[in-house]
This record gives sequence, C-alpha cells and structure tokens, in this order.
Amino acid sequence: MTSYIKLLDKIEAFCDAHYQIQRFGGEFREQMPNISTESEKYPIVFVTPNSSTPYYDTVQIQCDVYCVDIIQKDRANLNTIVSDCHLILTDLFGYFSQGDDLSIGVLGTPSITPLNNLDMDYVAGWVMSITFELDGYCVDAIPLNN
Repeated sequence: MTSYIKLLDKIEAFCDAHYQIQRFGGEFREQMPNISTESEKYPIVFVTPNSSTPYYDTVQIQCDVYCVDIIQKDRANLNTIVSDCHLILTDLFGYFSQGDDLSIGVLGTPSITPLNNLDMDYVAGWVMSITFELDGYCVDAIPLNN
C-alpha cells in the first residue's frame, strides 16, 4: 500500500530532481510557513492534504499543491513567475499521470488557480487541486496480531 507519507516522499523526490524547484514542504495549509522570509530559495512547492476516499484496492487522496516564487519590488518578474510556476505544476501532473511509477496515478483533470501576493508574503504562483490514486491494500495487509 502507498501511504500519504510515501506520496509526499515521491513528490519531494520529483521536486529534488526538477531543475527549477528549490524547496519542498508539506503540511496543513494553516501551517504553511511565511514563505518570503523563510529562505532565499525559490520557487517552492508546498503540498496540503484535503480529503481521502478509500476503496478496496486503491486510495484516493485529494491535495492542493502550491508553487510560488518571490515577487520583485517592481513586480517586473510577475509574468515569469506565473509562467514558470504553472509549468512546474503541469510537469508534476504529467510526471504522475504519465510516469513509470505504477503505485501513484492521477484521477481526473486537476484545476490550477493563480495566486497573487499569497498570505501577504509578496509571492505569486499557482495552486493545483489534484487527486492522486494510490495503491490500496487488502485485508491481509492490515497489521493485526493473530
């Protein structure tokens, strides 16, 4: 079975291998760090869980995946941020929907919404609502004492 922590590990591995992504995080949305003052490494990808639907042999986990970058004071880089962060999120979607890892797939078509000055942190980018389908389990896999 692929668990939520394994999903995060696989998304982090994708982020580590991606040439543009500089940082990765995952937590509840309310715990998202103050992005503009935490580090000088941008863009950042941040994953938050939303819901889960277990089935017999699969588990669906719906997440929001944020990709943001710092806005220059004169906002001259805003369209570059919007473009780059959108491409990063579509890269992530393509990786998990068309990649070789059969333990994680994507259900449906994700929606991607632009973000401007998220949390007053002077960052911009996008948030993608995406549903991952993970390998499930059967009763034999439940860790029970006999």
